[in-house]
Amino acid sequence: MKLFRMLALAALAAGPVSAIADEMPPGPIRLLVGFAPGGANDAIARLISTPLQAQTKTTVVVENKPGVGSNVAAGEMARATPNGQVLLLGSTGGQTIAPALYGKLPFDPAKDIQPVTLISRSALAIVVNDALPVKNVAELIAYAKQNPGKLNYSTGGSGTGAHLGTEYFKSMAGVSMTHIPYKGDAPALQDVMAGLAHVNFAGLPAAISATASGRVRIIAVTSPKRVPQLPDVPTVAESGLKDYSVLTWYGVFTTGGTPAPVVKRLASEIGQVVNQPTVRDAIVRLGMEPAPSTPEEFAKVFQGDMERWGKVVRTLGIKAD
Repeated sequence: MKLFRMLALAALAAGPVSAIADEMPPGPIRLLVGFAPGGANDAIARLISTPLQAQTKTTVVVENKPGVGSNVAAGEMARATPNGQVLLLGSTGGQTIAPALYGKLPFDPAKDIQPVTLISRSALAIVVNDALPVKNVAELIAYAKQNPGKLNYSTGGSGTGAHLGTEYFKSMAGVSMTHIPYKGDAPALQDVMAGLAHVNFAGLPAAISATASGRVRIIAVTSPKRVPQLPDVPTVAESGLKDYSVLTWYGVFTTGGTPAPVVKRLASEIGQVVNQPTVRDAIVRLGMEPAPSTPEEFAKVFQGDMERWGKVVRTLGIKAD
């Protein structure tokens, strides 16, 4: 009888744990995007939302909440009930750079948002106008030093991965280039093609497409190793800046304090979606590497980049334009 009671109590104790481990967020899932429709964050959110809905039998609604470098969307998620029902499709720029640029926020990005899983990683390509007399990174650095104040670089806006990646490049190379922020990556690259700007650290698909015009060329990629899409293009590190490496990433976050079993279930479900062949192929076509992860792995990347880019912002005195 005593043994039966012990087994019964053990079963009761194990039951709720098993149920929690299988728990999905209640009701429909809101997947927030901190930028307007049409950008990479939005594209990835919509890419994973439909198969995630089909797989989990849970409604997934993508909502665009642009503003303050993604912090409007992040703030709304941070204030939500911590049950995993509100997610954020975040990125390097929005979640590790913008907080440092915009200073005090109405939430703590280190505590109030919970990493769930990485989706993808991507290198940037250094694109220069064809009229610029440089064929590689070493020549770009030499030209910038010989012509101080004459070069400018375009980005899709302050606080983006391209902005900080270029500033990091400038500081390591010891060169000066003037920042020209645009309202989006497309016009920033278009003005390099038109000769109104000289340099652009662009996403791979846009950079490769732009070279077809014959008005720009790619001189390096920012990843630690060469990328499959451009096997003949060297990395910045190969080209002389030995320790330079910049990878942008996209990933899913939820509200801080969400129970770990719910976070793990979400990571597992989203990881399965990312590993579907059609989704992986679509991510590769966007110029990215699929990189689903555990919450712990993503948290390590997130915290490391918070420290890295926060230090760059503070050291260089970069401000939001």
